[in-house]
Amino acid sequence: MVLNRQSSFDLFSQEECRDRAQGVRSEMLVRLTEWRQHNDNIPARRAAALIRAADPGCDNPAEAALLWVVKSVCTFEVVTQYEIVVNGRRYFADIAIPGLMIIFEFDGIGKLGKNEADFAQAKREWIQRENDLRSAGWTIYRVSWPDYEDLVRLRARVTELLAPYQASIPASAQRLWAVPTQACDGPNRRFHTGASRRRSQGSYT
Repeated sequence: MVLNRQSSFDLFSQEECRDRAQGVRSEMLVRLTEWRQHNDNIPARRAAALIRAADPGCDNPAEAALLWVVKSVCTFEVVTQYEIVVNGRRYFADIAIPGLMIIFEFDGIGKLGKNEADFAQAKREWIQRENDLRSAGWTIYRVSWPDYEDLVRLRARVTELLAPYQASIPASAQRLWAVPTQACDGPNRRFHTGASRRRSQGSYT
């Protein structure tokens, strides 16, 4: 999200925005190196891998988390806000693997509008978009908030979906992954660890 904001990411000027994001990324890597010189108790290699894998095309933390999960298992090129034109209509896929014609998308309630009229219009556009992309040969997998309640399970699901196309998870992708800690939890956070969630549910029994 730092890259998204600092690059002022815009769908229709992606090349320019990604150039700005690259400058921010380079500065982050320099700061990480400087920090590493004064603190040898940080996972610097994984931090650097995460910075390099981060993408300014993520509109919100949910998309950024989904990108992280996908990139942590995928051997193919993964692109955010990938432009697809079908029947003269222009669409942007949240997270696409162009080589496999696969799309991963986060379904947030905010995308459906704030009133009944907006909802009806958004629903019509969503159906048109879905039909166009599928008819063009794209496979779409959707993720919603409940899927984030167990990121380990979500990653296993993505791994299973990609298994027909790759024999194993490459080391470069695996380096991005670590099981989320309880620091991800809290009253003001929407991401949780599976273990923490299960303990919370058990407290009611």
